[in-house]
Amino acid sequence: MDRSVSAVRTALPSLREELRLAPGAANGNGSPAWVMHDPVNNRFFRIGWLDFEILLRWSQGSAEQIAAQIRAETTLHALAEDVDALAEFLAQHCLIRIASSEGVTALQRRAQAQSTGWRQQLLRHYLFFRIPLVHPQFWLARMVVQLEWLFSGALAGALLLIALLGLFLVTRQWDVFAHTFVDQLSWSGLLGYAAALVVAKTLHEAGHALTAARYGVRVAHMGIAWVVFFPMLYTDTSESWKLTNPRQRLAIASAGIVAELALAALATLAWSLAPDGSLRNALFYLATTGWLLSLAINASPFMRFDGYFILCDLLDLPNLHERSAALARTWLRRTLLGLPVPWPERLPGQGNALMIIFAVLTWIYRLAVFFGIALIVYHSFFKVLGLALFALEIYYFILRPIHAEVRAWFALREKIAPWRRRSAWLLPVLLLLSGLLPWPGHVAASGWLHAGRQHIVHAPFAGRLVTLPTTVTVDAGQALFLLEAPELAISAGRAGALAAARGRELLGLIGLPEGEARRNSVEQQQAQFVAEEQLYRQEQLRLQLTAPFAGQLRDLDENLQPGVWVHPRQPLAIIIDPKSWVVDALVEEVDIARLAPGNRARVLIEGQNPYFLSGQVSEIDAGRTQNLPHPLLDAKHGGPLPTVAGAAGESVLRDARYRVRIVLDAPPHSPQMAVARVDIEGAAQAWLGSALERWAALLIRESGF
Repeated sequence: MDRSVSAVRTALPSLREELRLAPGAANGNGSPAWVMHDPVNNRFFRIGWLDFEILLRWSQGSAEQIAAQIRAETTLHALAEDVDALAEFLAQHCLIRIASSEGVTALQRRAQAQSTGWRQQLLRHYLFFRIPLVHPQFWLARMVVQLEWLFSGALAGALLLIALLGLFLVTRQWDVFAHTFVDQLSWSGLLGYAAALVVAKTLHEAGHALTAARYGVRVAHMGIAWVVFFPMLYTDTSESWKLTNPRQRLAIASAGIVAELALAALATLAWSLAPDGSLRNALFYLATTGWLLSLAINASPFMRFDGYFILCDLLDLPNLHERSAALARTWLRRTLLGLPVPWPERLPGQGNALMIIFAVLTWIYRLAVFFGIALIVYHSFFKVLGLALFALEIYYFILRPIHAEVRAWFALREKIAPWRRRSAWLLPVLLLLSGLLPWPGHVAASGWLHAGRQHIVHAPFAGRLVTLPTTVTVDAGQALFLLEAPELAISAGRAGALAAARGRELLGLIGLPEGEARRNSVEQQQAQFVAEEQLYRQEQLRLQLTAPFAGQLRDLDENLQPGVWVHPRQPLAIIIDPKSWVVDALVEEVDIARLAPGNRARVLIEGQNPYFLSGQVSEIDAGRTQNLPHPLLDAKHGGPLPTVAGAAGESVLRDARYRVRIVLDAPPHSPQMAVARVDIEGAAQAWLGSALERWAALLIRESGF
């Protein structure tokens, strides 16, 4: 509460009659506390011992008389200024009764100043609004008696054991679990997650409602809250402030998360034991939804979700966001502007420093969340409207608070030291100059590490394996695979037999009168069958697969055995030259002009022990690359490059990228194909012009102009 000294009043204003005062949980230092409830606005104010004693004597007379009575009847050292400060606080929050026309006029002016237009109201509430549906207090009171066993310690211990067992079983088949999560990222999978989300949130809100009813807290209503166009259930447990036991308030705040975690634990264990099928997929949706929502979203203290209220109860710091933000703003003004602004409050020990750190983390977290919301809004509408709503979201949630703080700084400009004001103007100028000057920079990209010379061994047509390679290191011309095609041998034998028959027929024509007339036709047939036999024999020779160069044999298909049939163009193995390794990097279109053959590059290989390799740019493609050199680069498979579905269903790069080949100076420590990140020396460029170019290209592309 603000304790700024106000003018001494001879008569105190009357309090509103509908205000309610109830005992609250003790403060952190052990002193008593009370909660004042404003039922009209449904707001709660926590007051301390001194404020309570003042309110008890509010009708006794002037501020001096109240302070004197408190000093005489209690151990508190009250001053008239304390009474005036409380009166100012009550007036500021409209907790006093307005009995004069001047007061009504002042209240109307204040309401008009605080009111916002319908446009701002629509902008503020179209992403989040509530629709009350039911008043569940009657049936909650009956259900909580029947479901008292849900709050037993035995059930909590059993659920903990189930969760540990389920997680242990998942770790034993983690590859299946992870691949299932990736495979479910489809439209049907999204529908499954949406259904699981409805089940999890229903159980979540039921946990809040039942726990509140168990402790005698009235649940005013339950309904649907629309959050970024997605309906979610909500429960009104605002009256939990009446509970003086902080453990009970903590139980109500954490009941939703506990319910979701219990559902996730049961679903995880059931998924580990269930056979493949639709039931196992449904259990997977419930398990992943419960774990992710509870741990990643609901448990976060940086938004006003369950984690925030749990943290407030654990630390006994109500209004944690507002108080920490006020301390952080004061710290910024004192540090950057050098203003001796008084601290809103002083917490014991390192409390103020921890609150400031919490506020900064909250700002960073909300920046990411609000930017994500803006992206969701953008993609939810057609291009032009989505772009306009995206800009509105960025302004309202991100730029508007920053603008308000800058305006507050500008209002205090006369109190700022001259050298700090000059620095405030000099900093943007220096920043602009740094953006206009060309700076030597680097171009970052992702690519695929592979041998500079490699050959995929495949069968030219269907055949049956006879022999397989027995060594990893091969020489040029060495036989690798021997296949046979019985139909070729049969066809070659048939053609040879027909050719031999035509030869015998030619011998029989010698000396016959009509032999010369038939000889030409028989000789042509014999030549045809001989050519067919040679063709079949040549085709059989193609089934003897040899190494085109000396190297190492990699990725031999483990399913290949003698007698196995292989289909045409089936990859059997890869031959690489281990002496030379290259990286095919895919560079963005805006950066390709900064590169040239001969530029040095640094390569980081993923999936191996972190180390860097050096190389040099050897080739730069003139045209953009459409297809990925390897599926592991696809973001759908955990890679770094986003793709979209092509006309034939194949993965096509979403953004324009160009292939840049980098030849490594030395082979990697573990010579194998892998995803790589490269950092290439580029030509000097001003970062401001590049940034504006990127934003302009993005704006033109996404707006559809």
